[in-house]
Amino acid sequence: KLAALILPVALVFLLAPVLVDPFNVFHRRAVRRNGVEPNENFIKTAYILDNRDRFDAFIFGSSRVGALHGENIAGYRAYNMTYSFGIPQEHLENLRCFLQAGVQVRMVIINVDEVCCAIDGKDHARDPMHRPYPVDGDFLSFYSMYLKPEIVLQSLPVIMHNPYTDGEEWRRNFYETGWWIGYDMDTGFRFEQPDVEPDGLQYYFYPAALDALREIAALCDAHGIRLIVFSSPLFAWQFRLSARAGYLDFLEQLAGVTDYYNFSCINGLTVDDANYLDPSHYKAQLGDLILDRIFCEDKEVHKEDLFGEYVTEENVRRVM
Repeated sequence: KLAALILPVALVFLLAPVLVDPFNVFHRRAVRRNGVEPNENFIKTAYILDNRDRFDAFIFGSSRVGALHGENIAGYRAYNMTYSFGIPQEHLENLRCFLQAGVQVRMVIINVDEVCCAIDGKDHARDPMHRPYPVDGDFLSFYSMYLKPEIVLQSLPVIMHNPYTDGEEWRRNFYETGWWIGYDMDTGFRFEQPDVEPDGLQYYFYPAALDALREIAALCDAHGIRLIVFSSPLFAWQFRLSARAGYLDFLEQLAGVTDYYNFSCINGLTVDDANYLDPSHYKAQLGDLILDRIFCEDKEVHKEDLFGEYVTEENVRRVM
């Protein structure tokens, strides 16, 4: 009798993490918008490996690059690999994994910002929302994290009060394009916040970020892949705050690794809150201007505002 009571309880504890699956790692082929941010890095990487011939260009970056609509890039089949707090070290591992799997990569676009290079990759390995795809093939270790009952218990309040009602549309877009910021999206964020610098604010930029970008550049060169790197157009007061904390130092060092388009500056576009969802995330309309600046040389895209100035090792000091 005791066994008859224990067995159902044990099954519930074993199956609940798989069925509830807050981070969608067990439902990677049919993600659900349950209110909890899925582990997009893992799911998207696995998706590309399952569909190796579908895309030939990839946009790597944090959630901020979620406003780039890769389907608007002529001549490529682009997929947006955006996920929150994306870091170059993981972009490198994902790219290597794609190439080893036979994905025919023709172009790589990488967005850098003041956050993605200030994150220790070791933190992601311990975070169920950001744990990277197990490129070493150790899926047992990967999935074991998600079988812990406490993960389900901690997520249930969010899942039970899931505010989203556009699950089918969201899922379709997740697989077809990868971006998350649509043209009609708005957050109602109030931009009246004062431009105040917290005492002692200073970013620490991990050398591993620049090292990874250097390796990505070499990998792209070795495989004949077009590489485009650009910096994120932060809202003006967010940019000033980041610049005081050392962001410009990072951008200057980046020029020694690879040329890039610099959108991190103050101009007519970045002072206009109509272009932003919040101080860090720009809208899809501004994302289109970024793509126009990079891919449409015949268009005059706010060049008078130094929007997307091309930075090299020779001109970086002047630009900064």
